[in-house]
Amino acid sequence: INKLAQVDTSVLIRGESGTGKELVAKAIHMNGPRKDERFVAVNCSAIPEALIESEFFGHEKGAFTGADGRKIGKFQYADGGTLFLDEIGDISPALQVKLLRALQEQRFTPVGANREVEVNVRIVAATNRNLEEMIKKGEFREDLFYRLNVLPIFLPPLRERKDDVLALVEHFLQKFNGTYGAKIQGVADEARELLMKYNWPGNIRELENVMEHAFVIESGARITPASLPDSIRGLSRSGKSAVASDNQGADGKENISYAINLNNLDFQNQKEEFEKHFIISALKVFNGRINQTALHANIPKKTLLRKLEKYGLTAKDYQDDGD
Repeated sequence: INKLAQVDTSVLIRGESGTGKELVAKAIHMNGPRKDERFVAVNCSAIPEALIESEFFGHEKGAFTGADGRKIGKFQYADGGTLFLDEIGDISPALQVKLLRALQEQRFTPVGANREVEVNVRIVAATNRNLEEMIKKGEFREDLFYRLNVLPIFLPPLRERKDDVLALVEHFLQKFNGTYGAKIQGVADEARELLMKYNWPGNIRELENVMEHAFVIESGARITPASLPDSIRGLSRSGKSAVASDNQGADGKENISYAINLNNLDFQNQKEEFEKHFIISALKVFNGRINQTALHANIPKKTLLRKLEKYGLTAKDYQDDGD
């Protein structure tokens, strides 16, 4: 990372959700020649399609309904520094054209403006999608891909770098001791063994959430198995062992286990309960991102939104701040 940071050109970071892509982007910025300038992060999948061009490039007053004043876009705000474009694979083909021009020429036209704005920005992009496959399908521009992929970085999932788990645990111990004013000194051997055995389908983000959960629950000086979530201890929500003997399949991804309520064998009720549990689990893995959850769970987006409303679920409840 230190070596890449010194080369002032575009970087494309790839890896599953939660592998720490934004942390790597920040490290590149902080170790490069632009470290004293702004680092601006944009989650492309979280911005409504109608507003994303304005978010990128800004707009003039009256450019569209609701544009009550002039707005500076992320490109201009990051001038001199680094612009991190997370989930770059989620932007529309129309915006891809404008983004490519902005990258090539380091200039753009705000929405509703008749003048161009020049900037000097380093781009670091990230995605968990297969951009090569999207190029074949005509969903992502090949020229934009090559413009972004000058310096590629692949972050393997946490299950493939188990040696990093304990180092990350130590990092989160320091972080949450500061956040909560706690004095937890370490992790008990039994809890450490569980953390190493688990396959972390949600990667670093899931590990961070587990550690924060433990800090909230733990009352002693060391984190014990009792303060870890049921999923880490291999338990269903009922507190009994899950039906599957192992929470992970051969591909390293988490199997969604569901404990049947023997006091209620009504098929329709059980079907709906499983469906709700499945959706919650998928939202957790994909950090509350509707598009990614729908894509990987093979559910039409409209159907997923309808199910969320049916079960009183809100995607943002399963989101956190970073990738």
